[in-house]
Amino acid sequence: MKEFIYLIFIWWFFMPSIACAYLDPGSGNALIYMVLSFFGAVVFSLKSLFYRLIGKKDLLENEQALKANQNNIVIFNEGKMYWNTFRPIVEALLKKKAIFSYYTMDIHDPCLRMDEPNMNNCYIGNGTRAFAKISNLKADVVISTTPNIGTEGYPIARSKSIKKLVHVFHIFGDLSTYHRGSLDNYDAVMLVGEFEKPIIRKLENLRGLPPKELYEAGLPYLDVLEEKKNCAPERVEVSSDVKTILIAPSWGKKSCLYQYGSRFISLLAKERFHIIIRPHPQSLKVEPDLLEKIKSELDSFKNVEWDFEIDASESMQRANILISDTSGIRIDFILLYQKPIITLEIPSENMTDFELTDLGESWTNQKLRQLGHTLGKDNIEELPKIVHETLITKASEEIIAFRDNNVYNYKRSGEVIAKYLIENGRHLKQSS
Repeated sequence: MKEFIYLIFIWWFFMPSIACAYLDPGSGNALIYMVLSFFGAVVFSLKSLFYRLIGKKDLLENEQALKANQNNIVIFNEGKMYWNTFRPIVEALLKKKAIFSYYTMDIHDPCLRMDEPNMNNCYIGNGTRAFAKISNLKADVVISTTPNIGTEGYPIARSKSIKKLVHVFHIFGDLSTYHRGSLDNYDAVMLVGEFEKPIIRKLENLRGLPPKELYEAGLPYLDVLEEKKNCAPERVEVSSDVKTILIAPSWGKKSCLYQYGSRFISLLAKERFHIIIRPHPQSLKVEPDLLEKIKSELDSFKNVEWDFEIDASESMQRANILISDTSGIRIDFILLYQKPIITLEIPSENMTDFELTDLGESWTNQKLRQLGHTLGKDNIEELPKIVHETLITKASEEIIAFRDNNVYNYKRSGEVIAKYLIENGRHLKQSS
């Protein structure tokens, strides 16, 4: 550092004020880099001195510790729509004073607004740039809700420099609606409930994969929704005589909007129900034309509204009944509100790209047939009648007991997962 300062001093006092010379781009870049490095070193030194002068040595130590350990524990998030999954984990890690990094592909991710000395929260860009960073990431333990990392044909490769790759679910489900190979390259899975164990083991056996570590964790975003439900003010119904239907499809070929179009919504709108249509966040990215078509076909109905918010809490609270397809929101609705659901069947030939092909059956769909009605295209005209009948039926005891029987660590999954990450991060760092 001293030698560098001497060079700058000599350059400043002995170089002529005017120079007629050619500076090639390579040398120019090198010079600029040297100057920026010098000023960066000066700023860091002054900041360190300032911290010591005001008695804030701990802030400096935190910053140095963060730099040294930021890739010991890494959270990778694709977008703000999954913040509810990671929020309880982030809060628990901060409470335990763990040092970790949070990498997001979304500049609007709420985590980027947090200023915490032990967290390196960083926007890594979007698309190819971000995929390349994660594909080459060097880290001890990485937790993500992104399926198919490392699967052939998907843009994010499994980095060989990640010691342990951990999956956390952003839906309640049995993997049947995940694309094939979704968790094949993960080392550990944060289980929602006991029902997932035989499903994951079955896929491993079929593909000759080594057994993953299966950890009894729970469902973090469900804990967030439960908290919001309890804090939300009661909403007044549109009218005391009008019931509200929430239509919340999945996306792509497994979506009821794709398979059924707007016809079934028109049938319900004509019955003067108040209808909320909540497209899957992914639909806004990959099928905007379909949404625009459905919207224009329903434009004449004043009792139809659209919900494009990230959080479904308000719409679920307002609704008296939910209509969906393969979406995990069906379970959310039952677990949180104990209200009835109706499932629109998606033909199995449209599920050939999904884990359902190898599983042969869906545990979720089997359960939901016991907890609600299921309709196909052949009897879709009966939908208004079934909605009327369902609305006058009280919630069954089986619906109320469903959550307790199928979700680990309800309301404290973030703390459980944070503890797992800290213990594994410590072990992997010591063994390196």
